Amino acid sequence: MQLLINSLSKFELRTVRYAFFDGDNIGNAIENLLNSGRVKEATHLSESIKLAIFQIELFIRSRKGAELIIAGGDDVLIKYDATVNDYAFLQEVLNIFNNFTGLSMSCGAGDSVNQAITNLMSVKQQNKGGVLLTSEGIGTQNASMKQTKLYIFVTSEIPDPYINVIAHCNANYRSLSQVTLVGITEDRGRIPTEIGKLERLRQNISDLLDNLCRSKYPKKVDDQLTLLDIQIEPADRQRYDDLKRLTLETKVLDYQILGEEISSLIRSTDSFKYIFDVTAVAKSYLVDVYTILRFKNISDIYSFELFKKRDFDERDLVHNLIYRKTYGFTCLAETPHTENKIIVNETSIVTENEFNRLQADFSMLENERNSLEDKIANDFAIFWSLSYLGVLLFLFAFSSWIIAQPGGWDWLEPTIYIVTFAWFLLNFLLQIVFGGKAPSLNPKDLFLSLKNWKKKKLVRTRLADAKK
Repeated sequence: MQLLINSLSKFELRTVRYAFFDGDNIGNAIENLLNSGRVKEATHLSESIKLAIFQIELFIRSRKGAELIIAGGDDVLIKYDATVNDYAFLQEVLNIFNNFTGLSMSCGAGDSVNQAITNLMSVKQQNKGGVLLTSEGIGTQNASMKQTKLYIFVTSEIPDPYINVIAHCNANYRSLSQVTLVGITEDRGRIPTEIGKLERLRQNISDLLDNLCRSKYPKKVDDQLTLLDIQIEPADRQRYDDLKRLTLETKVLDYQILGEEISSLIRSTDSFKYIFDVTAVAKSYLVDVYTILRFKNISDIYSFELFKKRDFDERDLVHNLIYRKTYGFTCLAETPHTENKIIVNETSIVTENEFNRLQADFSMLENERNSLEDKIANDFAIFWSLSYLGVLLFLFAFSSWIIAQPGGWDWLEPTIYIVTFAWFLLNFLLQIVFGGKAPSLNPKDLFLSLKNWKKKKLVRTRLADAKK
């Protein structure tokens, strides 16, 4: 009874979940290389993906409480015990893929295969390269706590264009709770100056929001800053008032390590939606920022565009504009020429020497596996051949005993003839019925047949396990 209770306790403690992994924009990466005539690099990338999946297979099989179901192309489906393997286990799979290919991989996990696939589709749309895990216990919580982070690259201290971006995102994206004003400088000695500039901008945004909530707008009249009364509907005043609850932060990025600095903004174990506004970014930095973000599979890169002549006063604020008529918030990564395209870092592609080394390691592992399967099949054939020999020795001993009995030879002689004839007849009929594929009862042929049969069974089992 105690044993039964212990068994039930272990079963209850085991939490089975499924995780589906898929490489991000792999087809586009290879297509981009082929379209640019870099066939060799495309081949190396393809082989690197194969090696990455192979390494992931080895990693999964080595982990307690993890079972590989599917592994092929750039897709991996596993079943795992969540009480043994946590979030770090899923993240390690993503790291293996990234280390071998230089590209990212996304993961969706849940209580069922369908839930894992659904989460995978969600994380690919919202946060490529991340992990999204939901279950009956935490699914609702994850959905309600999901937040959006807005990063605005700035160059001036005029608050109007930044308020437009913040107001638009707050109205059109759920759970916007944090806005970061981002500056870039090439001179590290000017970082304190840039910080002061961002702090003044943050204060300017706060002051302008306070004034707009009171239907006021600051404007220079005869070189004097004057608060003018303006017409703002109550709903628009409330819209500006809602922006005051948002957390407004500042961050200065060092251009010399811009890639690392941007990585620090989006490196998080939580599944945030990131929005980057590059409306005011200096043109000399725009290509750098866009390239780094796209290399990290961030596609929510936007620019706020006015479709009318600028007035440089309250008429340019969002409450006087109409989305898609007088202004737009355009995603730069979804134009006809940029949609479904990614940035590939050439240094992340496996070099020819590294590729040859990995291919040699892969071949060595395959040879070791084949040798092990051959040894198992050989031992199997030896065991049953010895069993066959044991039967023959028993028959020989039994025949000797029969001969020693009175009249034994008279009984044994016709029996041997009948048994021998039946033996060869059975062997002949088996070959006819099975088209020559049945194992021969000849001891030598039987050994080879048993060995080949066992090897084929091992291969079938291995392939079946890989497809489960």
